[in-house]
Amino acid sequence: MTRALLNATACLPLLLGSTAIVGCASVDFERTSPNAGEFRSSALSLTFFGFDFPTHALLAARANASDAQQPNTEVSYERVFPYFGAFDWLLDLVSIRWAVVRGTWGYED
Repeated sequence: MTRALLNATACLPLLLGSTAIVGCASVDFERTSPNAGEFRSSALSLTFFGFDFPTHALLAARANASDAQQPNTEVSYERVFPYFGAFDWLLDLVSIRWAVVRGTWGYED
């Protein structure tokens, strides 16, 4: 019993260390006019027994777009994959989730 507990404890740093690889995000901006454009932000996260590392994928994607400080940012599309609806609690055990947020920024003439 104690050997199994020690093995599980020894694996925890490896799991937490893998979040540096798993937790990544990106944001892309494309101009459609001199003062406006569209953006696409994505993020990846690891879920382990209800805890998201480094944070929930959708929150990371939204925060990444917000941190760019573009004026009048409006989200028009967001998606998290995988998503099981009522059975989404199964993904809270162990999973990797990917989120995409798209929208517009700026002021059209």
